[in-house]
Amino acid sequence: MAGILSKPMPESPLNTQCEIRRYEWREVPRPVGNGHMVVAIGDVHGRADLLTALYEALAEDVARMKPERVTAILLGDLIDRGPNSLEVLGLALGGLGAFTKRPVEDICLIGNHDYWLRQAVDGTLQDDDLRFWGSNGGEATWRSFGISRLVGARDMVMQVRRRLPEPVQKFILSMSASYRVDDYLFVHAGIDPRQPLNAQTLKTLCWIRDPFLHPEIWPYELTVVHGHTVEWNHGEPLVHDHRIGIDSGAVNTGVLSALVINSGQMRFVQAWDEDALAEEDRRAG
Repeated sequence: MAGILSKPMPESPLNTQCEIRRYEWREVPRPVGNGHMVVAIGDVHGRADLLTALYEALAEDVARMKPERVTAILLGDLIDRGPNSLEVLGLALGGLGAFTKRPVEDICLIGNHDYWLRQAVDGTLQDDDLRFWGSNGGEATWRSFGISRLVGARDMVMQVRRRLPEPVQKFILSMSASYRVDDYLFVHAGIDPRQPLNAQTLKTLCWIRDPFLHPEIWPYELTVVHGHTVEWNHGEPLVHDHRIGIDSGAVNTGVLSALVINSGQMRFVQAWDEDALAEEDRRAG
């Protein structure tokens, strides 16, 4: 494991110019309480520039619309693959509430990538976990922490505890597995329709794909809002009968997506970076 960090990662400036796209309001699958604005943000994966731009745009919407109550939910996978995981953790710690003068209930859910970091913070990380983490984009996160050389999982545990501020460590340990607002369930990956809601495991909530994405039967009277599985169709996310997936693959596409539910209406808001805009121009020909 010595010298595991072998290849330099290009840095991404946090002041990259982003374009904000607000799509048209549409009717919701299920309404939330009057005066309640609920915001969910998809997988960030170290793109602090996109998260900053999206938070700023959403704060403008909150100031303009003046909802009675605001809940903002990060759907997990804050870290890995992208270059600025440490900055993303700081942004998530402050939440949307740090960008607006109105009170915000900020919630952060744990994703499968965030779970490896939690293991480093709580001391349960093993060498197999470290190798799996490193092969799935972890090295970008380690570099953002200033970790340039590792000798096994115990070394990672010691370095993370030494380098991450205590409030960030507490924040990582406090990430929730799921969050419910009325008839919406917010999770990172999804839920298993073959199991009761009270029998869902953390592994399922962080990792599930096909049984949730394409169920034979959907037994629940609720809509799941999730990330984890990239569903990028070069525009606003699709709304399925039982779920709304808002992972637009920010680290590769340059687009970070949010779902905004306001009482009986919903719309998507996205931050596009310069590369995403250039790609769109190329596609338009």
